[in-house]
Amino acid sequence: MSDIKTTVEVTCWCCGEPGIHGGRGLRRACYSRYLRAGTLDQFPPLKTGLPCLWRLEEYAELRNRRISVRVAAERIGVSKRTAERYEARLKAPEAAR
Repeated sequence: MSDIKTTVEVTCWCCGEPGIHGGRGLRRACYSRYLRAGTLDQFPPLKTGLPCLWRLEEYAELRNRRISVRVAAERIGVSKRTAERYEARLKAPEAAR
């Protein structure tokens, strides 16, 4: 089993309980409940990008070790298409700064 953390734990904005982040500051159970009820819009998207940045850094490290795109994607828990987006982002001129 991998030691790479692919989830983020939060204190839920809805109930105050700790849990795996489902989105919008809610733990998965609460996120699912509000999504099914159609009332998820009362919780604004966080748009922090922190999990994305963490995964991008992990991806870059794996690729620097010459691990294939497919294997790197599997190791950090993203789709091959997302890994291809990371690849493009890393090759962009502003990423070289």
